[in-house]
Amino acid sequence: MKITVTIDQPTGDFQDRLLALLAEYAANVETDATWSVPRAENYYTRLPPRAQRIVREAVARGGYVSADDLRDTPDASLRGHSGALTRALSSGAAAGEWPEGMPLPVLAQGPGFGKVVGYRMPDDLLDVFRTAVTNIDGQQPTTEK
Repeated sequence: MKITVTIDQPTGDFQDRLLALLAEYAANVETDATWSVPRAENYYTRLPPRAQRIVREAVARGGYVSADDLRDTPDASLRGHSGALTRALSSGAAAGEWPEGMPLPVLAQGPGFGKVVGYRMPDDLLDVFRTAVTNIDGQQPTTEK
């Protein structure tokens, strides 16, 4: 049996009672943690412009954008760009737009702590985010420079 429930803007009491009921049957509840176009649109609009550019460029470039392609000048820092991607994901979960544990749609690529060499979006998310970016920006994502 599969039951899909969508509740827009539940009241606090109703949400608390529903979550308590779901917790009681948690072993039998499967959370939908997949990116859909409405979720991707919501995520994209939560991002500040610099982080939106990362998503837009990753989509336009087939899933990967290098750090050099994002810099306006050769030595410009990308410090703080990744944090906005994570904050948007957390704020959407806190607002009930998607469940906790949704995967980040764009991941920083690099040798570890320190300098980021680029950002990658998984291939299976490209069409979803291409549609979302097009819906929000009004045109197909293209590379900037």
